[in-house]
Amino acid sequence: MSLRKLAVILVILCIRDSLCCDEEYRLVRHLMQKYDASVRPVENSSHPLLVTFGVSLHHIIDVEEKDQLLTTNCWITQIWTDFHLRWNTSDFDGISVIRIPYERVWRPDIILYNNADPNYRSAVINTNVIVKYTGEVTWLSHGIYVSVCDINVEQFPFDVQLCTMKWASWTYDGFQLDLKKQFDEGDTTNYQTNGEFDLVSFEAIRHDQYYSCCVEPYPDITYVIKLRRRPMFYVFNLILPCLLINGIALLVFYVPSESGEKVTLGISALLSMTVFLMTIRDTLPPTEKTPLISLYYGVSTCLVSFSASLSVVTLNISYRGVRGQPVPAVVRDVVLHRLARLLFINFDIDAKGESRAQSSVPVNPRTGSRLKAEVRCDGVPLTPASPRFVRHNQNHLAGAAATVGGASTTSSEPVCVASCARCVCCGCTLREAAARHEQRVAANERLERANLEWKQVAVVADRALLAVFVLVTTIATAAILLPQLNNLHVGNTPLKPPI
Repeated sequence: MSLRKLAVILVILCIRDSLCCDEEYRLVRHLMQKYDASVRPVENSSHPLLVTFGVSLHHIIDVEEKDQLLTTNCWITQIWTDFHLRWNTSDFDGISVIRIPYERVWRPDIILYNNADPNYRSAVINTNVIVKYTGEVTWLSHGIYVSVCDINVEQFPFDVQLCTMKWASWTYDGFQLDLKKQFDEGDTTNYQTNGEFDLVSFEAIRHDQYYSCCVEPYPDITYVIKLRRRPMFYVFNLILPCLLINGIALLVFYVPSESGEKVTLGISALLSMTVFLMTIRDTLPPTEKTPLISLYYGVSTCLVSFSASLSVVTLNISYRGVRGQPVPAVVRDVVLHRLARLLFINFDIDAKGESRAQSSVPVNPRTGSRLKAEVRCDGVPLTPASPRFVRHNQNHLAGAAATVGGASTTSSEPVCVASCARCVCCGCTLREAAARHEQRVAANERLERANLEWKQVAVVADRALLAVFVLVTTIATAAILLPQLNNLHVGNTPLKPPI
């Protein structure tokens, strides 16, 4: 008996389902019997048809700065009332909602005005429309939209972009079709974060646009997408290397001139800066506004170029003493004494040692050079003779020569006179040789002194330029990058759900 009851119940359910299917089929046949999808579904043709339009932002696929394009994944919702699609639920077994293929009903021709995709239609997935017994039609579609976005790269990579998506009917004016926002803000409930940009806001704004061709208003709903770039990628890959290159360029003034690597280091830093600048050029669009990072690289390139050029100047100063040109007294006083003391450079040790060496050597009054001693023919040191002793020797030698000439001397006097003459001649020869040697030593001392002083001037110039370039680089970096610290962040900013 129980099996019979179960069988009866199953038969009744099957009959009911078939009847329901028949009722839905009959309902669709009833609605589509005299329906024309090309006619605007309004009871009074003078009244506009109200369409509720909404966009749900699902994902920001790409922002192409160079081509100024925004690629998004959006879900579109359009709701309107079609009085031709109304029915009484009691006449069709209580059916209140049906699904109909979208091409069989009238649809508003709302499109993306700033579209940049040539395959616009193929990128949109259209689904069935949902029809309620009241005539309310809901059309849900999904698509990958490519829109034009005016990219402002002035603050790159700390920039904030405002991209718009303008939606409006292509053929219906405001007197025939009116648009209404579904929400005051765009729907971001199902939004998936982007790795490069943070979504700051997604606003919907309605406009009434007037064109030169027509007097009727054309309503549109513009969605403003505010994006803020995540700059950490560019900070670590572009800005930080630039800071390091600037630091290496500053070391040009710290490299000794004798190493021969000052100019090489400066040129290497300049080439590295040029390579990074070319990388930025391939990324950003060619606009009239200079990006922030390009400005920073331009200033850094100028500083590196100046450092390489000034290193050549300091090298010239360092090797100027080779030509024997002495340091001017004004330069010696200003650079070696005052500026060196200001830059904490001390040359006092060399000066004291030189003064002690000069004080231990007597000065020859005839040559003006310094001698350690005068020697005699037999190698015994000679003390400087007094003027009286010199005149006495001259008179004695003159008398001896006269006596020899007159043959009035004794047999022992010629030997003494000859010996004295040889000694005097030998002493004169040694004095002339010593004088020439003193001149050569004095010339070498002047050359070495000039060479040393010019190298010291170059050291002071390097230290002064190092201080100046450190100050200028710090000020330039702070002026360009410090105002952007507020935009230096990591993570996504959560948005409020639409109201």
